[in-house]
Amino acid sequence: MVSNLEQEMIDWSLEGADLARSYYRNTGEVAFKHGREAVTEADRAIETLWRRHIAARYPDDLVVGEELGSHSEEVDGRRVWQLDPIDGTLNFALGLPGYCTSMAVLCEGEILAACIVQPATGDVFAATLHEGARLNGQTMSVSSRAPLSEALVSTQFKKGGRMVRDPALLQAMALAPLKCRRTGAIALELAWVACGGHDALIGSFVNAIHLWDVAAGLLLVQEAGGKVTDHLGRPYGHEDPDLVVSNGHIHQEILDLMGRFTEDES
Repeated sequence: MVSNLEQEMIDWSLEGADLARSYYRNTGEVAFKHGREAVTEADRAIETLWRRHIAARYPDDLVVGEELGSHSEEVDGRRVWQLDPIDGTLNFALGLPGYCTSMAVLCEGEILAACIVQPATGDVFAATLHEGARLNGQTMSVSSRAPLSEALVSTQFKKGGRMVRDPALLQAMALAPLKCRRTGAIALELAWVACGGHDALIGSFVNAIHLWDVAAGLLLVQEAGGKVTDHLGRPYGHEDPDLVVSNGHIHQEILDLMGRFTEDES
């Protein structure tokens, strides 16, 4: 069932996607912000658009966005929007199609609704907590592919993260699946796990993964029947640097493989 909140998010996301397409392959010189992350005028324009919609419709909600920062107020049980106007900005700036818009709304750490749009294809991925996940309005679910040797695994490895620190683990993870992919847009890759295109995603960061990067995709995967944990199989926390997301059928294989390579992560 599509909730009113989910439908609003879809409508606003489609506006953002239209705006992204208007800038596509016309972004000018690529600029970089902290952490050598690319940024374009389109990022700022979309987030500004979304913030106007949220302020007009839900003035008591708080907003956290990748480009324009966050409110300083205490959350106090209020809903918080996590906005990533363009995930995969470097792809976008280089004229590559592997980018998306991403938004989610949370309350007390629980993700209530989410929407991801891939402007290059027009695909709309959306979900509401306990109401399932949809691709272009049709119910979607994770794949049933197994074992790991027959699976397609997406990877998000940051310099200094566990996977890069341990070359033997990195090689083992590259060899275990049928294929590995690295698109460079974690929100979009999570959406692909949710719809069954990819069978798993492994994220290995240095610090906590920004919620604006993953919140929407995590709800999509969970509502589509997938599984989400950290590298040790514990429930994924919003401060964790490591993430394992899968269709559930190959999850334990991934955890077992990673468990063969010891590292003090207690």
